[in-house]
Amino acid sequence: MSITFSDAPGSESIKDKEGPSGSAGVGLNIPAELRQFFLMEDGQTLLIKGLPGTGKTTLAFEIMSDLCRKGNGMYISTRVNPTRVHAVYPWIKDVIPSNNVINATQAKLLHCLEGMDDGYESVLNFFKILFDEAEDMEEPMIVIDSWDAVLNYTAAIIGDGQHSFEQNICEFGRDLGIHLIFVSEFASLMPLDYIVDGVVTMEQFQLNEGSTEGWTRGMRTRNARKIVLEKLRGVAIRQKSYTCTLHGGRFHYFEPYKERQMARIGGDVVRIPDPAERMISTGIKDLDEIIGGLESGTTNVIEIEHGVGRRYYQILTALASNALKNGRGVFILPSIGYTLSQRDIFVPTNVKTFQTFGDDLVEWGREMLAEWDALRERTGRPILNIIGMDSIEFAFGYKELLNLSNRMVSKWKETNDINVLVVKTGQDIIKMAIHSADTYLVVSELNGGLCLYGAIPRTELFNISTKGQNMITLTPIV
Repeated sequence: MSITFSDAPGSESIKDKEGPSGSAGVGLNIPAELRQFFLMEDGQTLLIKGLPGTGKTTLAFEIMSDLCRKGNGMYISTRVNPTRVHAVYPWIKDVIPSNNVINATQAKLLHCLEGMDDGYESVLNFFKILFDEAEDMEEPMIVIDSWDAVLNYTAAIIGDGQHSFEQNICEFGRDLGIHLIFVSEFASLMPLDYIVDGVVTMEQFQLNEGSTEGWTRGMRTRNARKIVLEKLRGVAIRQKSYTCTLHGGRFHYFEPYKERQMARIGGDVVRIPDPAERMISTGIKDLDEIIGGLESGTTNVIEIEHGVGRRYYQILTALASNALKNGRGVFILPSIGYTLSQRDIFVPTNVKTFQTFGDDLVEWGREMLAEWDALRERTGRPILNIIGMDSIEFAFGYKELLNLSNRMVSKWKETNDINVLVVKTGQDIIKMAIHSADTYLVVSELNGGLCLYGAIPRTELFNISTKGQNMITLTPIV
């Protein structure tokens, strides 16, 4: 049995991109544009820019891990020795064995250049020797980390020849068919941007940093991370920026979260047991682990920020479906924009939907309370209420909704019902909702994807991904 919530008429079904694991919208290794860029031809040159700590080295290694064959990567490091590289990034050892990690710290690099007559040519020859060694590999790739340090260490030797030096290094790679990745600690425009074939920037930023709601700014501000595709010659950039994470010490990016035509509430989900006697599962295993589930008799708010559209409904679908699986009654008052498609409804006796509004709020409220009592009597347990507060506010106005909300909260505490209020950013009721909420979750749009974080209790930022019809996973954005 299932209840089907249909989107607006005429909306088209969009098949989500499937990742390597078959998960729709989950974190993948590198954007398809980057993979296409390196597979287009040999000898591609890429500049990865960004401030310290943004994940540039991790991204470079992830590109190597994704595209390089075993043992065909070389890492020229101006900062760390081979032992340190493999201690921090143990997963790259098969691609970059110890003998392929070149120690180019200042002392080592200058020592190699001592005694050479022509300083400029000696620096070029140093890299040419390394490139010649890489040429013997099959489809080789070299990462130089960081290029700024190389220029700094050799500035006294190459003098004013930086531009021609960079041009020659890139030409070496192209002539020998070696992919080159330059890592830079500067995010600003530099001469190398014009020479290389591709440029990407890694950034850290704060979500909701410019929020005008000063009284909740501290609750809403979260750190996020993204990759910006600045230039990839010969490749169509379908999306300039992607949300990404370094969770687990690996680089992953997230595809946009596609809107589904239907969100089904019914039997096509794997049941998740309730975490405790007085707690119910959210229907999202990851979220249960983060906040512990939803407690009986509590008011739980989900705020939907601008730009999310209808895509958040999958979260409510998972919650309602799992409650049904666990034998609970479910009452649903949909938010604005959703209607029930009668031809697709097979209504189980444990579900009641409330979609019409009368002229008299008091009488309408009595009818709703009667439906709650009937559901509770039928199942013999506290019920789950999912209430679209925007629908009530639109029908009766803010003041009437405020009075009704106070009565609903009191009723829920008496009956131990579990209650989820859906509010939209900009609603007047939000201030009351924040103060009365036992848990308060926020769903935001981020680079085409969806993310979630807890204001009460406070949590980090998580990317929302789906697998199949109703399975949702949350991945920390760190």
